[in-house]
Amino acid sequence: MLYLVIGLFVVAAVVIFSRQPSQNPNTSTEENKDAQENNNNSNPENEVVEDPRAVKSAKPVTAPDLASGATYSSAASSGDDSPYGYSGNNKKARASENLLRWCGRGGNIQISNFVIQGPVAYWSNGTSDTEEPSCIDVTLEVGFPQEHEEITYDFENYSYAAMTPVQRGIYLTWLAGGRIQPPRHICYPILWLCGIERRAIIDKLDLGICIAETFRLLPLMRWPEIIHRIIQFITWLAVKIWLPDDDLLTLFKRLNTVPEAMLCIILTSYANSKLALPSMVAFTLMRTSEKLRGEDAKPMSHSEYLLEKFTPIYKELCAGGIVLNKPSNVMTISYTPLNPSIDSDTKTGTIEILNFFEDLRPFEPLIEAWHVFASGLTETEDEKLTAEIMLEDRPDFENFIDSLREANRQNNPNSDNSSGEGEIELENDDVPLVTTLQELGTLIKINVNADKKVRGGERKSMIDTAQVEGWQIVPDLGISGREYVWDEKILFIPLEPGTKLSADYRIASFILEFICSLIYAREERLFEPLRQRLNTYFNLNDSDNIRLDAQKVLNLPTQHEPDFYGEFISVWLSVEEKIKLKNFVLSIIEFMPELRDNDDIRPRLCSILSIKDTDPTPEQKRMPPANFGAEIVKIMSMLFKNN
Repeated sequence: MLYLVIGLFVVAAVVIFSRQPSQNPNTSTEENKDAQENNNNSNPENEVVEDPRAVKSAKPVTAPDLASGATYSSAASSGDDSPYGYSGNNKKARASENLLRWCGRGGNIQISNFVIQGPVAYWSNGTSDTEEPSCIDVTLEVGFPQEHEEITYDFENYSYAAMTPVQRGIYLTWLAGGRIQPPRHICYPILWLCGIERRAIIDKLDLGICIAETFRLLPLMRWPEIIHRIIQFITWLAVKIWLPDDDLLTLFKRLNTVPEAMLCIILTSYANSKLALPSMVAFTLMRTSEKLRGEDAKPMSHSEYLLEKFTPIYKELCAGGIVLNKPSNVMTISYTPLNPSIDSDTKTGTIEILNFFEDLRPFEPLIEAWHVFASGLTETEDEKLTAEIMLEDRPDFENFIDSLREANRQNNPNSDNSSGEGEIELENDDVPLVTTLQELGTLIKINVNADKKVRGGERKSMIDTAQVEGWQIVPDLGISGREYVWDEKILFIPLEPGTKLSADYRIASFILEFICSLIYAREERLFEPLRQRLNTYFNLNDSDNIRLDAQKVLNLPTQHEPDFYGEFISVWLSVEEKIKLKNFVLSIIEFMPELRDNDDIRPRLCSILSIKDTDPTPEQKRMPPANFGAEIVKIMSMLFKNN
């Protein structure tokens, strides 16, 4: 029996070794791999077969100008026209390097040093295999206009590739600014809308985002043809996905006139339901429908004040509210894409929806109630109404900044932004501006009285608002675990839209703030040497140093006691990491005799970090400053993990 088992093992070994490919000792391992791969490809039995229904996303490209954080679609229609779809045979398809890619609200694209955050647009690394005029080819040259340079627009078929480098620069600047400023020429919103059309019509993805982002663009338009086009697109898409009533009413609040098709969507929910139209729906219906209100009637903006005034009149004259029956007629909704690369005859199709406006007799009680309501408005109330305009939700950031500048001039009438040799100077209009989180929150309509602490979503809204307007907020509002309160002072520092702050700067800024609190700094003679010392440890450029210099307005004196920082630092850092941080802070301040000889600083720092007072290891003492700084950036990045 033993000999039988040994014999079986010998036979198995011979079979296994006989199947191994022979290797030439002069052939490299890579060549053997290539030969094996070629052999597999030539054998039909070894061919990789994949599910043809599987959807593949675009893989990242290796272009040095492209941000590694750019996002790609992970799902798309598998039709032939989808830039992400693979169809045909079952063989494994190889993705093209020039595949059309999508970057939504959560992604960013970097072209040279220019960062476009959330462009909601297509891009490619070279000429895209899929024809798309709006595609941002990151390999094309980008320029920026000189002061007072006149830009000409002499092309009819708008496309990113056909633009001049300067025109591309203007377009990318508009995208990087969050698309909250009126564009300089009609070609820019047309180009952007072409990409939105492809995303909704061809890819059939992000339909809600397409509606929201397109609608947000509407108040900025001054060209009737693009306004009409945007309203058509929003209407068709709202009908296509049957937008919920709450979302519809939110959209309607910003419009004085709403297309009948969109009103029919919300009315369909109540047809044959035996439920009366809510006051909000009835008020919106009369306010936004020219047919019901009358073409000669004055346009009316949404107003919570007037809604409250309208409600009792509506309830009384309409017996608690009008009840609608299902109409017998329908209306047809279709959309012809602006994008020339989309086949308008086959892609959009038509949609039928109940037509409530062909017979207006069911609305007669509501129309009568509206006339009674409108005739009772006083002149003062009418002025109050017209003040609540469509752009109400967009903060008047420009006037907010101007008021801060004026306050700064009054408080420092003789300031010329230069206090001596080595001082980093700023232009008069770009001086750091001090305000509070409460004032900024009030500007962007956050309920600052709801909670003493500022929640994470509220901080993000303030960061985004400042960034698209060209400002950075100090202190950093994205530090995890740190508590922010509404009366906390903040600093506005000019920041070019699209600029991405480095990790070295963000950590250096926090370390500088922390040290100023630790040593109870009150005078600039302490602050300035510390700021300059940070350059020894961190990779900081001139702009970073200007920002660090500006924050002395907040750090002298500091707003917080040292223990404030220890509370949230201890949440993220281990004991070993806190010891390294302690040694790092001491290495920064030890070159200043008045701080090195202060016997209170070291025990205070250990107490704040809840660690024992130990000496640095010999390795840490020999570590080059730049390496020590890089290690601290790695450790402290935990505090910024949600950014």
